[in-house]
Amino acid sequence: MDGTCWACGSDSISSIFTINGLALSSLILVDTQEEAIDFPKGDLELAVCKRCGFIFNRRFRPELVDYTMPYESSQVFSPRFRDFANELIDHLITDYDLVGREILEIGCGDASFLQEICRRAGARGFGIDPSFDPNRIHEDAAVTGVRGFFDEDHTHLTGDLICCRHTLEHIQPVGNFVSLVRESARRQPGAVVFFEIPDTDRILEEGAFWDVYNEHCSYFTLTSLSNLFRSHGYEVLRLAKGFDDQYLLIDAVVGDFDNAIDVLAVDEVINKAERFGSNASREVESWRSAMDSAKADGRIVVLWGASSKAVAFLAAVSRDDSIAAAVDINPFKQRKHLPGSGVPVVSPEALPGMKPDLVIIMNPVYRDEINSTLSELGLAPHVLALGDQLTVGQST
Repeated sequence: MDGTCWACGSDSISSIFTINGLALSSLILVDTQEEAIDFPKGDLELAVCKRCGFIFNRRFRPELVDYTMPYESSQVFSPRFRDFANELIDHLITDYDLVGREILEIGCGDASFLQEICRRAGARGFGIDPSFDPNRIHEDAAVTGVRGFFDEDHTHLTGDLICCRHTLEHIQPVGNFVSLVRESARRQPGAVVFFEIPDTDRILEEGAFWDVYNEHCSYFTLTSLSNLFRSHGYEVLRLAKGFDDQYLLIDAVVGDFDNAIDVLAVDEVINKAERFGSNASREVESWRSAMDSAKADGRIVVLWGASSKAVAFLAAVSRDDSIAAAVDINPFKQRKHLPGSGVPVVSPEALPGMKPDLVIIMNPVYRDEINSTLSELGLAPHVLALGDQLTVGQST
C-alpha cells in the first residue's frame, strides 16, 4: 500500500522527510525506565501525493502498532484545552440542534469529550475505541461504549452527530475509513459528521519535527482534508482551523459525489512539503545546540508535556541524557516513563525539589498556563517553547 496514495489512489508521490528509530507508540504508559528505553522502534518516511496533496508515512507498518495497549492522551486537565473543547461543544450543539439527540464518537479514548457534550445537550452517547474503559464513564453520564476498532462490522452504529477526534491521523486506509463513516451516517437522515485532526500546514511551515511520530501515519492540510471528504461522497459544511491553528475541523453531511481537485491549492501544499525537510533539519540542529549548551553549563533541563511531541522531540534531538524529567499535569502519566528515551514523568509539584534552570514547553499554546504554575511554585527558570526561534549555538 506504500506505493500509492492512501487517500486518492494516485501513484504520483514524492518522499519529503525520513527519520529512523522512533518509538512505535508515544502514548503508551511505561512503568520502568528500562522497559521504556527498550520500547520497540520503527522508521518513518513522509511522502506527499502530487494529485491530492495528502501526506503519509509510506513506511508505516500497522501490524507493529498496538492500540489495544493502555495509553493516555487526555488533555482535560488543562484549563486552556477545556476552554477550546467547550467552544467546540457549543458550536456543535447550537448549530446542529443536538439537544436530546444521539451522538456517536469513533475513537472516543477516555470518552471525556463524549460525556461532556452529552451532559450539556441532554443527549445519549455511544463510543467506540480499542482502549475504551467503562470505569472512566461517570455514573450519571448517558454514555455507553464498546472496546474495538470502527470497521465494516460497526457501520450499523450511527447518530445525529458522528464525531471522530484525533483518530484519522492514526488510520492508514483513510479513503476506506471515511467511506465506512459515510455508510454509518446514511443510517440516520441528516446526520452531521465532525472530524478533528492535527493541522499539517503548521508542521510544514515551522519545520515542526516534534509533531511527526510513528502512530501518526496520515497528515492533512485544509486542502487534502477537503479533497478526501468531497471525493468520498460528502458535502462539506464547515472547514476551519482551531486551537491556535493547531487543529483542522471539518463538518460534513452525506452529499453528492464530487472528486474535483483544486490543482493550485495542491501545488501550494507540495511546495511547502518539499521545503519541510530542510526546515526540520534546521530546527533539530538548533535544539541540539541549545541542549549541548545547557549541559556544558551544568543546567537542569525539564520538558513540560509528557506527550507525543516530547517523544518525537527526544528521538530527533538525541539528547536524552540532558533531560532530567518531563512534567505533566495529567496524574495518569505521572510516575511513568517516556517510551524510547526512558525520561521519567513527574508532577509540577516535584519541580521545587529539582530546581530546573530551563523548561522547554512542548506545546506553546499552554505557555501562559505553565508560566503561571511556575510562578505559583516559586520558580523562575528560563522558559523556551517548541516553535520559538532559536539560532544554532544559542545559549540557554
